[in-house]
Amino acid sequence: MTLLKEIEAVRTAAGIWTRTDYTVLQFQGGGAAAWLHAQTTSDVRALASGEGQASAMLDRQGRVLAQFSLHRWQDEYWLVIEKALAAALEDRVETHVIVEDVRMNNVGGDTAQILVEGPRSLLYLADMLGAAVTGLPDRPYSFAPLTLCGHEALAFRMTQSGEDGYLLLPAQEGSAELFARLEEGLPAHLGAVVSAPAQETLRIEAATLRYGTDIDETRVISETPLEQTAVNYDKGCYLGQEVVARLRAYGSPKRALAGLVIEDAGVQIPGPGAQLHAGGKRVGELCSHCFSPTLGQWIALAYLDRQHRAPGASHTFQTEGGAALAAKIVRTPFVVAATREDRAQECYDRALTLFEADAEDKDETPIALLEQALLFSPAFEDAYETLGVILHRQSRGDEAIECMKRLEALNPNSVMAHTNLSVFYVAKGMIQQAEDEKAKAEQLEKKQGPDERRALQSAKAERARIRDEAGRRIALFEEVLAIDAEDLVATMGLGSAYIQLDRHAEAIPHLETALRVNKDYSAAWLNLGKCHEFLERPAEAALAYTAGIEAASRKGDLMPMREMERRLVQLNRRVSPGG
Repeated sequence: MTLLKEIEAVRTAAGIWTRTDYTVLQFQGGGAAAWLHAQTTSDVRALASGEGQASAMLDRQGRVLAQFSLHRWQDEYWLVIEKALAAALEDRVETHVIVEDVRMNNVGGDTAQILVEGPRSLLYLADMLGAAVTGLPDRPYSFAPLTLCGHEALAFRMTQSGEDGYLLLPAQEGSAELFARLEEGLPAHLGAVVSAPAQETLRIEAATLRYGTDIDETRVISETPLEQTAVNYDKGCYLGQEVVARLRAYGSPKRALAGLVIEDAGVQIPGPGAQLHAGGKRVGELCSHCFSPTLGQWIALAYLDRQHRAPGASHTFQTEGGAALAAKIVRTPFVVAATREDRAQECYDRALTLFEADAEDKDETPIALLEQALLFSPAFEDAYETLGVILHRQSRGDEAIECMKRLEALNPNSVMAHTNLSVFYVAKGMIQQAEDEKAKAEQLEKKQGPDERRALQSAKAERARIRDEAGRRIALFEEVLAIDAEDLVATMGLGSAYIQLDRHAEAIPHLETALRVNKDYSAAWLNLGKCHEFLERPAEAALAYTAGIEAASRKGDLMPMREMERRLVQLNRRVSPGG
């Protein structure tokens, strides 16, 4: 199978592979939790048994000494970590454990770790597990022991490609046989065994960092995506915390990791560590790069300075050899996978379309799709309701009743669960049960009616309070602006007050004034874009969001930047739905 087909399998279906460059470190002892909590960036004490989290260890300057995932099982803690970093952790324990009861063991051995990844990985493993599918962990980094194809293994919900997936840790003696059994089930799900080159391409597309290539002990964690995934800002002290907190509070790092989409397909891209220059100055450093079959372009990870890492901008860099490297800056990951909720909604929409077109109520495809939707999203109430109705229409009454009971267990206050149960029981001649369910539905409707009215009244009162407050603030801000027409707080405040009163056209001049005073005011760009959206000016909104993203990137204002990126993507979809 070609590399393109292997990557396509992981991006559209499922792929499996093994890796031998990772191991597992086990921490035991009464002081293990406290020691790890003080040494790592994540909230170790918050972990319940069976849970996990992304984490890292830093030095006093906030530089990354190790990256890993950290998991708790009862009173033990396990780190899934690259083997190359295990020795450094052992040294850390030797030098930093003084009197604490902390013992570390490398329990990974030579066992190959098996990865199962792709949008159909859950369906694929569910097929292999059969009735035991409920044993699969469902939260990111959570894990559970299970028996798969007759072999015991630990299953972690983790991904290297960015797609939905699992890491399987079988016993050493059964690893090869388990992989062979898993391989047998791939054709039914259009899956593939993934080669090392394809694994590397998937890793780079997902911006999964490799230590020593994309991140090392010279990098402050705030320069990397680990700050968003591995740092808990509410926990107590840990080594390097002061540096991380200071950067977050007072600005963005001088350099940070960004994505490059190379515009010249024929250019020679230097290897990791090569410096990038622009305007005669060093502005960045290259990391991993590859050709992305998913995007059809060459891509690279690079550390760039503030002036050259704004998403959407294009720059021409000079490499150390003097070659010109034209690239567009993008946020990572390069390929963003759909969530399980997205997959569930897709299955639901397809099922509903097929059901509405099935005049004879004979097509069983909608049933399979809705069962898949519930596998992806077990709390999807609309899927339960629709599945119950279809089962009933196809004279599968017992299954329809069981489906509604599952909905009732999920949401005891679901009126539709009891209403449908009443209908289904009537069809089976179970009149007393039908009357009981009808009575429950009526009671819930009576109870929920006043609750809904009170909620609406409360929301109405809160809206009125906000509008009254906005009206009072307008008068105050106008007094300030009469003295200083470019007072930043007053002009921004006046614009925000007009937005709260739904007077978006009046807000725009004040937001524009705020941006003349401070062109990097991220919140002003965001509000300006929202105003243009409300006034149905998509082109103006897109320009505001694009400029705002660049400003927020320069300042490191992550929250407004992400909202503007999300809104810009949605705006582009509305403008070009077929694009």
